[in-house]
Amino acid sequence: MSIFKTKWIILKIHKTKPWDFLYTIFTKEYWKIICNKKINKKEKTLDLWYLINFEIITKEHQKIHKIKSIKILSQFSNNNKTFNELNNYLILLALINEKSPQWLVIVELFELIELINNSNINEITLIILKLKIISIFWELNENHNNKVITKILKFINSNKVNRLLKLTWITEELKKELELI
Repeated sequence: MSIFKTKWIILKIHKTKPWDFLYTIFTKEYWKIICNKKINKKEKTLDLWYLINFEIITKEHQKIHKIKSIKILSQFSNNNKTFNELNNYLILLALINEKSPQWLVIVELFELIELINNSNINEITLIILKLKIISIFWELNENHNNKVITKILKFINSNKVNRLLKLTWITEELKKELELI
């Protein structure tokens, strides 16, 4: 049995019983892990995109781990967000959860998640970050019939997440084309 503590981001929640939850969590050191936690009535339930610190208790050859000593570091705030923005956040979560294998460490992906969690991000930035996630998993096709879109896709593919936030000049027309990718 081993116990370790680090920063985690909740990607998916599955309720198994009234107070029993399965969490798919992600960290840059230990990848994606599935763990469970029984929440008592006095505890605050955890939600998607929370950045948390807690201890995980693992046993060899066990696929589901146990959580204890939870500390919420930050929460996703949906105040002042449109339905489309919230939907884009959920699409990002689903993409990360679906595409990231449990055995692969992708530090840039965790940094991207932290950035999204700690920033107020507009719709254009969310679309760019979605494309970056696709790029991280080697699935972004840079070829497009619009040369400006091709340049944007090459920029997304070849740069770190913090540089992508500088793409603020994208017009509404380009945004619509990027959404379709």
